[in-house]
Amino acid sequence: MMTRPTPEITPNTVRPMDVFICVHERDLGPLFEIVLDSYARHFQPKGRLTLVSNNVPQLRSFLNRTGLAGDAILLGDDEILSPHERTLPGWYRQQVIKLRAAEFTTSEHFCNLGADAVLLQTVTEDDLISGDNPILYYSKGTTMRDYLLGLPHLRYERARVDNVGRILHVEPRRAMRYGDFILDLFCFNRRYMEQLHHYLEQLYGPEPLYQILRELGDGRADSGFRKGQWSQNRFGEWTLYSVFLLDALGAPVITRNAARGYFEQVHSRRALRYARFEAKIVHLVARDLDFSSVLARLAARDPGLLNAPAGDRSVSIPTGHATPRAMPVVGAGRS
Repeated sequence: MMTRPTPEITPNTVRPMDVFICVHERDLGPLFEIVLDSYARHFQPKGRLTLVSNNVPQLRSFLNRTGLAGDAILLGDDEILSPHERTLPGWYRQQVIKLRAAEFTTSEHFCNLGADAVLLQTVTEDDLISGDNPILYYSKGTTMRDYLLGLPHLRYERARVDNVGRILHVEPRRAMRYGDFILDLFCFNRRYMEQLHHYLEQLYGPEPLYQILRELGDGRADSGFRKGQWSQNRFGEWTLYSVFLLDALGAPVITRNAARGYFEQVHSRRALRYARFEAKIVHLVARDLDFSSVLARLAARDPGLLNAPAGDRSVSIPTGHATPRAMPVVGAGRS
């Protein structure tokens, strides 16, 4: 049987990378429109774009109304989650979806973009992989002042690393040096993601993510998930993947400090006043930000982002990109 040769990858060859966004119905507003604009304008190694939502009809209506529908593929949460996983709290369900992205993406490397993360500069293949090795970003202050100001948050994230290490049954020595792996354009490697799932199945059996998360609890008195004292830094999808690569697998990853002009987070109204908006990616974490102020800051950095005609903003897939694989029946055989 004749097989199609694998294309040679040269330094000048752009390898398409799929991007997926988990978008809740409450995110369908002006900021998400800007996020999609920014992806269309600034994400260079475009592959397939997949939008995963708890409300696909509302998402489709939003895309049609804004002129951003393009060729994006829309999936519902329940198409990806098993019946057991659908009973998890919403925050956990989204993390499971991200960790299952190998089932609905096609490229070797694929990225998760936050529904509130704006790309302000071109993101290239070289930002995401180095040769065949993934680039693993962490965040840590680059000056003594920034390091000390960020130390409470770094300690918070190191507690997450420590707990994820217990989940993986490893001592997270390498990961602890970096601490904070939260990054709202996070790139995964397909082979490593599949190895992570195999590793978790060996430790926890079928549906390992459900088995792990149901034990953590969500802190609600009326919840069926009440074991343990819940807090948001007991688990994290990006931290789980990072600790696995660094300390369970010992993978040859390249580590880079995202605080060196690549990634910036805005956690509060007060933080917005001091935010530089000079990084390639700005994550607008706080829900109560003054949107007019946000628009002014974004316009100052990238005026075209807000002014492109609707027809120029639709997301399309480059010609010749791989046809999507058949969607596996997620949760088949599960009760």
